[in-house]
Amino acid sequence: MDDKKVKGTMLLELVRMIRQNKDKDWNKYLKPEDWEIINSKIMQIKWYPLDVYKRCGLATFILIAQGNLDAARLWGRVSGEEMFSKTYKSIIAIKDPMNALDRFVSYYGLLFNFSTLRFEKVESNYVKIYHGYDPNDKSNIPYCHQLMGILDVLIEMTGGKDPKVNLTAKQWEGALESVFDIRWE
Repeated sequence: MDDKKVKGTMLLELVRMIRQNKDKDWNKYLKPEDWEIINSKIMQIKWYPLDVYKRCGLATFILIAQGNLDAARLWGRVSGEEMFSKTYKSIIAIKDPMNALDRFVSYYGLLFNFSTLRFEKVESNYVKIYHGYDPNDKSNIPYCHQLMGILDVLIEMTGGKDPKVNLTAKQWEGALESVFDIRWE
């Protein structure tokens, strides 16, 4: 039994997309226990099973984004803008990308009941964020691309210019951790 959990904040938008696209064949990717949660009221502060989140994320990636990683990154930008302008305003309160990225990694740890991100300052406008997760989980690939979009917009919203967020190591290709190489002006 997997006891890994995610806060409802992370699940909310996926559930909205699933509910709004009833014409899609969700049952190909989702289990009956997923539907119990999808059809209930999602509470932002409540813990939900990580497996439900992963299946919902992969299903929306396949059925809504049609497997397009650029669309996953764009979705990250859109969800990041909403996240930082509404729910998590404190992350962008100080207009300093370095501070915001560090705060994001710290805060991110509150959204999961296990640690997945680690922050390393390299230079004044250059950081690395390490994502240690399950290299065999197919939902990890689109998720990392979505995270790239979130990081892009976080840098922009805190005054950074021309963000460059690249995956320089990928767990699904054999790396111990996925590494986000992040630079800005």
